[in-house]
Amino acid sequence: MNKHNLIIFSQNVRKNKTLTDTILETQKNQTDIILIQEPPRFLIRHVPSNSNPNGDPLYGTSKHPDWSLFIQNKLSVENFLRVATYINKGLNKLRFSLRLDVINHRDINIVAFHNRQDLNHITNVYSDSNQTAIHLLHNNIADLGKTVIMTGDFNIRDSNWDPYYHHHSAHTEDLTAIADSLGLELSPPTNLGPTRFADNPRDSNSVLDLVFLAPNNTGFGKHSLLSEL
Repeated sequence: MNKHNLIIFSQNVRKNKTLTDTILETQKNQTDIILIQEPPRFLIRHVPSNSNPNGDPLYGTSKHPDWSLFIQNKLSVENFLRVATYINKGLNKLRFSLRLDVINHRDINIVAFHNRQDLNHITNVYSDSNQTAIHLLHNNIADLGKTVIMTGDFNIRDSNWDPYYHHHSAHTEDLTAIADSLGLELSPPTNLGPTRFADNPRDSNSVLDLVFLAPNNTGFGKHSLLSEL
């Protein structure tokens, strides 16, 4: 999808390091921004600690020399991040920054960039079964600023966007209200299909990953779902 000539790739990798590393390598010459939900976590090293003679464990996620990683700094195994944003280093002139002053939570990354005099926000979302991210966005709507895209794994099944599901979710109204407040609408993909494939063959596939754009955005309705990398 395009906004100010930016190409954005978004995927829930389900903590798979190999998949994440593959995306970072294969997309380095094709994509400007990568939005990851449920990134992998692994132990990097132990750091000195006043309370633990063996040191406190420091956890991290995948990195790549061609990408700048935007995540929270405090990472623990109990409260590890559930979104990670990668910006192609060729875009440094746009002065990207992580807006922890707006929302500082492991389920939401708001990354700002400058386009001439405008400050624009890209919002990367993972919402769990309790819809934590939806509640956070709803409670902080006045501070979200000019959002050009809101996307990620919203964990909401609803017949409005999921042909495999024939019911409405109680959370859809809140999500729609957030999008409306930001001047965004649900952008349909060019190729309809599931975004989450069930592990159990007896369960149905589902559509959990959504893209919200302004309807006058040149990329509206033009993004596509990839069946493979």
